[in-house]
Amino acid sequence: MNPEPKRNIGRYDLVTPLIPVKEEILAGVERLLDTGNFILGQETTLLEKEVAAACNAADSVGVASGSAALYIALQLAGVAPGAEVITTPYTFLATIEAIIRLGGTPVFVDIKPDDLNIDPARIEAAVTERTRVILPVHIFGAPCAMNEICAIAEKHGLDVIEDMCQAFGSFLDGRPCGAFGRMSCLSFYPTKNLPGIGDGGMIICHKSDDAEKVRRLRGHDTVRLDGRLLAGWNSRLDELQAMVIRIRLSRLSAEQADRNRAAIYDDLIPEQNRLSAPRDRGTRFTYHQYWIRVPERDRLIGMLKDAGIGYGVYYDPPIHMHELKEYCRIEGDMTEAERAGREVLALPMHQSLAEADAAFIGGMVRDFLSAG
Repeated sequence: MNPEPKRNIGRYDLVTPLIPVKEEILAGVERLLDTGNFILGQETTLLEKEVAAACNAADSVGVASGSAALYIALQLAGVAPGAEVITTPYTFLATIEAIIRLGGTPVFVDIKPDDLNIDPARIEAAVTERTRVILPVHIFGAPCAMNEICAIAEKHGLDVIEDMCQAFGSFLDGRPCGAFGRMSCLSFYPTKNLPGIGDGGMIICHKSDDAEKVRRLRGHDTVRLDGRLLAGWNSRLDELQAMVIRIRLSRLSAEQADRNRAAIYDDLIPEQNRLSAPRDRGTRFTYHQYWIRVPERDRLIGMLKDAGIGYGVYYDPPIHMHELKEYCRIEGDMTEAERAGREVLALPMHQSLAEADAAFIGGMVRDFLSAG
């Protein structure tokens, strides 16, 4: 019997989703070239309104990147030298880089094993008189326990800033991610759920006054906050990105339906080895990544490589073990974050992933896990 030919299944496909909208994008580029409106024009204004509406917010403001969104939102929330921000160690470096650049201290608490998000039961013990913000990160598109987190923040007079760079389109209890915190931060990086074709970001604001301040800061203006003068800088979303993102936003439901092969994986991979699918109709995951937990990860990686299947390893080690830890404070043990760093593996999840390929990958993982 001939061996099955090696496949070529990538983790990402950034080209196929653009095929149905290629002509519309090219027409938009020609329109921009004719008008000369390249920065902060009509496309950005319309996108800001559309994203705010999608997140049940008062306003949203386009900025240069998700990292810039985090920096400006935390700046407006009062993060400055001496301030502390409680967050997760199981996240991308950008989450804490913004805190550190403002002179603040990231304070890490451990994550939950079921969804890899910050554990709200660990947060209150980390609150001090220096705490200003709780910064939950909706990892891989799964919403954090925002009701519990917001209750803790209200009790202690803290702001909540959502890092939802991986979670546009996710819902918790009928409310979209981005609808819970004072401000929320979004990335339009090409691999995200709502992507552009370059860098871009947005700050979703539930106070119109915050949005007005963000617009000043992104364009070199200044803002006075609690007796301090905040300097502005260049952090503007360009019209090309806004135009492309608006087109992708109009197709988001169709693209997510095409992208979502989670049901196929779920039918094959044991529940204890993956994110459990939501049972509440008001809760929805966008599956920015489909992750599995594999104690013998390196052995499975070898099998995936041999079969020509892409994969991803994230946050190994978690950032409380990164060299930037010298700027941070660790509250309690990080057992689950460290275990996730060792065990979590991301499988392909994109629009052009054939159902047969998803079934092949899911079956391979199932057989690997059942073999022990």
